[in-house]
Amino acid sequence: MEENNLRSKDLVKVLDLSKGTVSKILNYQKGLSKETIRKLSNYFKVSQEAFNRPYRLVNEVNRHFRNASLMNTKKDLGDAVKI
Repeated sequence: MEENNLRSKDLVKVLDLSKGTVSKILNYQKGLSKETIRKLSNYFKVSQEAFNRPYRLVNEVNRHFRNASLMNTKKDLGDAVKI
């Protein structure tokens, strides 16, 4: 961002996300979605792989995950088959 003179409000426009979501991403509280990675890749004219690397999240909810490839998702296991 620094090299491109971008601020968080500029990313809000580029990514078409809310200020809060961009803030969470920049503060390692939320991982990048596939769509966000595509938009960043197109904007910076680089491969998607540049943004598709695991990194640690600091959000309390995500603290037990090792990297951002696992996001805040909850599964309903009510209908799961028990073995």
